[in-house]
Amino acid sequence: MRNDKFSEVLVYGFAGVTVLAGVGSFVVFGRFLDRMSLGIFQFGLSPVAAAFFDAALCLTFFIQHSGMVRRSFRKWSEQWIPTWLSRALYTFTSAFALVLLSVLWQPVDAAPLMLDRPLNLLLRAVAVLALFSFAWTFVSIEGFDAFGTGDVLARFSRRSRPPVPFSVNGPYRWVRHPFYFLAVVMLWASPVISGDRLLLNTLFTIWIVLGARWEERDLIVQYGDAYRRYQAEVPMLLPWRLPAKLAGAVAH
Repeated sequence: MRNDKFSEVLVYGFAGVTVLAGVGSFVVFGRFLDRMSLGIFQFGLSPVAAAFFDAALCLTFFIQHSGMVRRSFRKWSEQWIPTWLSRALYTFTSAFALVLLSVLWQPVDAAPLMLDRPLNLLLRAVAVLALFSFAWTFVSIEGFDAFGTGDVLARFSRRSRPPVPFSVNGPYRWVRHPFYFLAVVMLWASPVISGDRLLLNTLFTIWIVLGARWEERDLIVQYGDAYRRYQAEVPMLLPWRLPAKLAGAVAH
């Protein structure tokens, strides 16, 4: 009985730390975006050297974030990492890579320009609206396990979690990748104009477009013709037309 109680404490403690790591990394990154520097490590690099160093940090995050989520990597990693633990470890590695980028970023532009009102307030309002839309997107996904804690807790409870169904709800009727679209909006809806911001925004936007295309290859393998029909009905990233009449559509 004691061992079961101790195991339960460990499992829930691990799940809590996983969520803390995921949320904490977003908080750190958000703080970094607000000023484009946390001022913790400054190496005194020239603007060109700093730009290459920062690009390498971004590339590290991109490779980790997009590489570990691919079906081919997951299949290969199952030799060493249990399936129920893989998403939680993905959360930890993603959090580490994102915090590393935020902490080690080196200033490229020493004199950023801050836009005056009312454009400043307008851009901040757009960013806040995008942030709330993230929450809308989260609740629109059936059975979504953001940090992998659901798999861990299900394993401890000796129950299996059903696969996430393909459903089209909320913002997914407007674009196929609302998280990516909102991330791009938040990046560019900044009242700060600087070389650092331009570098970060450009690299992240390119990665998001490429990452969405790579992700769709796996989604087609997983959902087949149902996802191909979805591609034909809904834009990938830009909501340039009215939402599709697919709300609640499910395919297995």
